[in-house]
Amino acid sequence: MRSFFIELTVVATLACMVSTPIVANDLELEGDWTLTGDIDGNVKIWDGTLTVEGQLDGNIEQFGSGSVVILEGASIDGNIKESGEGDVVLGGNIDGNIEEEGSGSVIVVVSAAASLDGNIKEKDDGDVIIEGSYDGVVEEEGSGSVIIEIGASSDGDIIEKDSGHVLVTGEVGGNIEESADGDVIIADTGVVFGNVLEKDSGTVFNFGLVFGNIFED
Repeated sequence: MRSFFIELTVVATLACMVSTPIVANDLELEGDWTLTGDIDGNVKIWDGTLTVEGQLDGNIEQFGSGSVVILEGASIDGNIKESGEGDVVLGGNIDGNIEEEGSGSVIVVVSAAASLDGNIKEKDDGDVIIEGSYDGVVEEEGSGSVIIEIGASSDGDIIEKDSGHVLVTGEVGGNIEESADGDVIIADTGVVFGNVLEKDSGTVFNFGLVFGNIFED
């Protein structure tokens, strides 16, 4: 059942590394794997960490323990879905969306090549942590928080729907909306260019700079 559809026996036994070129093939993997070079196809992985060093034209789905790590210089033309307790760590380029359904976090690290042309959705108690630059929408539906680190920037909207907080020590170019009992905290180094909307019992603590309006229902 957890087999993959191309002959990689020698490579698998030596290093758990899929080297390239590989074209027009889907992969189903188990355990820790590193993908290098150019791969044209979707990847599903169970109970292991998938590290991408090369170029992947397809989607990634990760199940169980383990993470998805996109290294600097790597590129994904597709979506990433992580359903277990591991993280999604972005240091390269993704042209697609990231969805995390387990207890892990989504982390955009500091990297000159880290970019995401898509949105981030986190559905469980993990966090979304932006340490670098990011242009899409961040949506957090579980008990985790959204954290924009000092020196980092997020150019889209931030939507937090559960008990987690939104903490801004860097820059947010869009709006912030918090609709549960979590708080919105803008530190003294934080800058928000849009509006801040708190819809529930949480509070907006503004120690920084907000160019838009602050609304508390």
